[in-house]
Amino acid sequence: MVPLVGFGTVRIAVGPAVENREPTKKELASMKASVAEAMESGAFGLSTGLFYAPQIFAKTNEIIELAKTVAEYNGLYASHIRGEGASVVQAVQELIHIVEESGCRRGQVSHHKVAGRPYWGTSKDTLKLIADANRRGLRITCDQYPYNRGMTSLISVLPPWVHEGGMESILDHLRDPDSQKQIQRDVNGGIEGWENIIKEVGWDGIYIASVRTDKWRAIQGMSLSQITVEYGYSDEFLLLYQLLLDEAGEISMTVESMGEEDIQRIMKDKHTMIGTDGWGLSPTGVFSYIKPHPRSYGTYPRILGKYVREEGLLTLEEAIWKMTGYPAQTLRLEDRGLIRDGFGADIVVFDSGTIQDRATFENPHQFPEGIRYVIVNGEIVVDDTMQLDVLSGRVLRNDVHNYSA
Repeated sequence: MVPLVGFGTVRIAVGPAVENREPTKKELASMKASVAEAMESGAFGLSTGLFYAPQIFAKTNEIIELAKTVAEYNGLYASHIRGEGASVVQAVQELIHIVEESGCRRGQVSHHKVAGRPYWGTSKDTLKLIADANRRGLRITCDQYPYNRGMTSLISVLPPWVHEGGMESILDHLRDPDSQKQIQRDVNGGIEGWENIIKEVGWDGIYIASVRTDKWRAIQGMSLSQITVEYGYSDEFLLLYQLLLDEAGEISMTVESMGEEDIQRIMKDKHTMIGTDGWGLSPTGVFSYIKPHPRSYGTYPRILGKYVREEGLLTLEEAIWKMTGYPAQTLRLEDRGLIRDGFGADIVVFDSGTIQDRATFENPHQFPEGIRYVIVNGEIVVDDTMQLDVLSGRVLRNDVHNYSA
């Protein structure tokens, strides 16, 4: 495990928290001190989720100031950028600007995508921005998972003003008829600079992945359009409000928003590595009762089966580099990511002729085919498809006193 310090965590702990305002000088100093403490403790950099509250309220300069502290430790700036649909180009530009102004050694666009059919094809522009930045001496990279759906919290479909004040405030707005009407106006009309998921993908492109209570357990895997009809709601907004209130806002969704052309273009780009953006899951126990994104089970086998063996988009060597050596190089893990004397023996043994993902959105809790052994730090943890009771992984810490590039 390689830790990053979360911008949202820092902002809530010692900054403006969930208020839509800039930090005071005192708060900003405390935020920078917290980031420094994390870097001294071994964090590899700063991560942001600028699409989410309260980070959505932060201006670019606030992030630059914290990233300057990260740069003092030769750290990485990684970001779920501010927008992945209509504003995706501007969002990538913002990340590049933050890296350039702060002096961070590298910028990482987390799970790069183009969301929303009207914007498909825009990856040509975002990848050009990344290439141009690298040509002028910056180091900007991205990662990707190979699916046409993303996954996040259902409250993310609500306008930014609803999120001010935190979850209790959100639930109060959902109970208030005037707020309900304003939410509907904002979704239908849009707000400048806000990534409006409902407008971009439609109600039929939003699927419920997990709920907290048994009341709505049966809707997991269904789209909001389908649920509205089957449960007799007059419109999707009323269903949305009821779901979020009943579940106290704790609902996750998958969003069908990406086009295959963009997926393949981003995957093929030399600045892209592979990442799941997934969770730790299990087909048994409490996690087995939800329908999460299949990326947690299937990302790497899907690349190796579909995009390497079947479609030939990547060579086997290119794919393995994007999964192992390239991420290790990006994070400056000097003894990981390659099979070499003296390196940590983290090895997956698979059959390139049969490896394939089996997890689907309808049935996500399925392990892939074709993986025979998994070795972590030299110890076998999966032996001929059987997971052993071996815990050989460990937390890796950034050597803050090693300032080499």
